[in-house]
Amino acid sequence: MQATTVVVDYDYASGKTTIHDSRQSAKEFMLNGGSGIYTAMRTVSNGRRVFLFEDHMQRIVNSYKMVLADGQHGNNTVEQWSTLLRPLIRRGLSMYGGDGETKITILVGKSGVHIQLAKLQEPTSASCWVRFVGGKRDHPEAKDLQWVHEREVLERLIVPPINEVVLVDSAENVQDSRFYEGTSSNFFAVRRVRGQEQLQSTFMNYELISAPLDSVLLGTVMKLVLRICEADGIPVRHQSLVELGVWKGAFVTSTSRLVLPVKAITYGDDGQMSQKLDAENPLVMHLRERVLNMARERSTEI
Repeated sequence: MQATTVVVDYDYASGKTTIHDSRQSAKEFMLNGGSGIYTAMRTVSNGRRVFLFEDHMQRIVNSYKMVLADGQHGNNTVEQWSTLLRPLIRRGLSMYGGDGETKITILVGKSGVHIQLAKLQEPTSASCWVRFVGGKRDHPEAKDLQWVHEREVLERLIVPPINEVVLVDSAENVQDSRFYEGTSSNFFAVRRVRGQEQLQSTFMNYELISAPLDSVLLGTVMKLVLRICEADGIPVRHQSLVELGVWKGAFVTSTSRLVLPVKAITYGDDGQMSQKLDAENPLVMHLRERVLNMARERSTEI
């Protein structure tokens, strides 16, 4: 019988690896992970490859420098982490043996690494609702496990039809606010390029609106979206003022969601007000398809 999840533990000092079944969810695994850093990856090609593996290794390097500078893992480079983690992930995937794609959550502490392999929970619909809530992360540049605990109160607001909570300066005065990021995602908005409002609606007539890069955690899918925009000549404005009446579309990005269009944003103290958006906006659809098509191209065989 397939376990709910599989956990791989590795101790730096002894070099010992243990693998065991677990009934913990990904959230429980992180909440019980103590202090340290984390990253969450996904497989593609039916579990044979890992999407944006090298980007996740770089994320570990960056976060390790900021949070675990005195840890016992002395060689903090992409190559060293890749050499350590690839065989551990491979062994975990072999034992897990689940159908479809797998979510791989890596916790890095001062004395060792813990890896959980679980069924990837992909979105059940082609678009979603998000709720704007007042707040901001103190240290968005690092994937610190402390954030997993801090965001618990926000996650209680994620009830159908809400798929994600996005932080803004003020949910009550949202039009005077700046937006930041979701509890487990990055948020983008889309608006018409000024002066092209009367032209035919194609993805090239729109521009992407992003939070300033130093105000959010740069997720791996977020970075891929920005690379695609640069390659495709799509203008990107890092100005996070909320302009609900101007935005024509929006989407969130994450490991499990990839690019998930937003069809409505709720806001206000109780989330009682809402703004509908075009979930099939041409630029949102273009970026969604580009990311999907790049899933195999930007993946690593494990």
